[in-house]
Amino acid sequence: MRAARALSTRVTTVGAAVALAAAGLVGATGIVATAGPAGADTPIGTTTCALSAPAGSTPITASVSAAISPNPVPAGNNYSLTGLKLNTTLVANATTTLAAGDTLSVVYTTNLLATGASPASQNVTFAGSVTLPSPFPIGATQPFSLAGSTGAFTSFASGATSTSVSINPAGNLSVTLGTTPFSGPCTGPPPVVIASAPITPAAGFIATVLPNAGPITGGTTVKLVGNHFAGATAVKFGSTDATSFHVVSPTVIDAVAPATTIAGNTVQADDITVTTAAGPSKVQPNDRYTYVDTSLGTVVDSVTPSIGVASGGATVQITGAGFAGGDGSGGCDITNAVTSVGFGSTPAASFTVNSDTSMTATVPAGSGIQNVTVVGCDESTPSPISPADQYNYNPGYILAASDGGIFSYGQVPGNAGFFGSAGNLQLNKPVVGIARTPNGNGYWLAAADGGIFNYGGAVFYGSAGNLQLNKPVVGVASTPDGAGYWEVASDGGIFTYGDAGFYGSAGNLTLAAPVVGMAATPDGKGYWLVAADGGVFAYGDAVFYGTAHGQPLGGPIVGIAATNGGGGYWLVGSDGGIFSYGDASFEGSLSGTALASPVVGIAPTSDNGGYWLVTGGGAVFNKGDAGFYGDMAGFSLNGTMVGMTGVQAQRLAF
Repeated sequence: MRAARALSTRVTTVGAAVALAAAGLVGATGIVATAGPAGADTPIGTTTCALSAPAGSTPITASVSAAISPNPVPAGNNYSLTGLKLNTTLVANATTTLAAGDTLSVVYTTNLLATGASPASQNVTFAGSVTLPSPFPIGATQPFSLAGSTGAFTSFASGATSTSVSINPAGNLSVTLGTTPFSGPCTGPPPVVIASAPITPAAGFIATVLPNAGPITGGTTVKLVGNHFAGATAVKFGSTDATSFHVVSPTVIDAVAPATTIAGNTVQADDITVTTAAGPSKVQPNDRYTYVDTSLGTVVDSVTPSIGVASGGATVQITGAGFAGGDGSGGCDITNAVTSVGFGSTPAASFTVNSDTSMTATVPAGSGIQNVTVVGCDESTPSPISPADQYNYNPGYILAASDGGIFSYGQVPGNAGFFGSAGNLQLNKPVVGIARTPNGNGYWLAAADGGIFNYGGAVFYGSAGNLQLNKPVVGVASTPDGAGYWEVASDGGIFTYGDAGFYGSAGNLTLAAPVVGMAATPDGKGYWLVAADGGVFAYGDAVFYGTAHGQPLGGPIVGIAATNGGGGYWLVGSDGGIFSYGDASFEGSLSGTALASPVVGIAPTSDNGGYWLVTGGGAVFNKGDAGFYGDMAGFSLNGTMVGMTGVQAQRLAF
């Protein structure tokens, strides 16, 4: 083979054409690219590769082909590129004939850029080989294709009407001709579209209605949480238009319920529909809104506290409507409008009506999770049930392992509520965090790739599992009403789903240490992030109370928990060290304790008077007024523990 020398090769496309030029078959060469529309032999422009190659030159023609499938793309759905190739034609000259019979192998790596879809960029590798003809006389041609492959893109769920994929001519080239390798970087012009497709609008989908009941007089502001709400032109309660509505985001709509009439009934259930360019949303049970004639019946909006012990005895506040008989018709008034209050099928020990919208009740003994219902003046129809009226008799804590295993412990013998696990699934990436619903009737697990697994009353609103992440997800947090959640990555990037709002991230910062966890404020309008060095980042209405950054740490920080009122937070280190800020009280730590495995998480009690710590080996340590109900210490685990959540009272906020 001839001796190689430094060479800057110019071609009119990228990939195979560059490779052929760089492999010693050409010198500084202009390539003729065939013209065509996007997705059908698209020229890219002149690309320059700095490679080590012999002298010589030969003409090459080149083109790129690709198509989007499916086409058109349903909004919010995955699509892929089919037929992704770099097609070239080598024309032999005096130099080329010297390589006749040699095998040419080419690998070209660059990236594809997506508009109207995510991820915005992902790498693609073109590869192929060809044996040059022998003989290969001057003027003869040799076609050559390099096949490319890449992962799926996800079209935007709303807003965008089309999606396209462009190829970036800049990249890296590796070539082998016979046994001689060449490689080097390539630069080129701006990216050029190689495939495009229209996005068909997706019908709106309502996953949650908060609250899901109200008076027949209307006027109740209802939050609709779901997807594909952008551009909504109408919201209907049954066949009646909402009094007004506001599209907060593609996943949230605030709508004011219109008035209605009920002939001869105390309650009437209507389906809510959202109309977009794709038509009305599909009717299904989760979109139902129940109208109540509050002169006879009642509505329960919340129960506070919503979690208590099995023996009962606690006093709870119940808010809603119709507790005083509404307009007082039919002989109903504040003294006799409510005829009974039930915790499941068990009557309350006692109750007192304070107003048409407020009452108190003494919790009876019970078990599990029960709906709190109130029977009004008609003495037969209980208030419509919803997650907002639930009372949880199972306080305690839940541990999550990296394999998706769930371990639940509580004051009730057995557990604090087990609703399922991912322990029997083959996960793409390990589970890294857990968040429970506000009333403890379910939980979400988050995996390092952003995948979300929902159990019990926890609703799936989306995940980062289909995205190309810069860094792995490290935690998840629920919104106060349980109608959404955040995922946080180790670079501080924030991903929002359902009614979780975006208030900022550390994704654009240069961090001294990776982010390891997050906690939300009580109203869900802010959150804190914590890094392994103890640095705290506050966003939205989250108040900065202090940081452990710069303090001597016995081990890296591994988690953060906010106080129930949001006036402070605790940080916990892998050695069990506790750092308290704001109104978070210090109730002890494990610093200096010989641990079989490092601490991985913290969960506070509802009164902020204590907290639990969990280690990777499953040991639980309780401090302050936190009770010990059991752990996995000493057991053989399929995966290490990654976090915990306390099941405790927290008022639902709409």
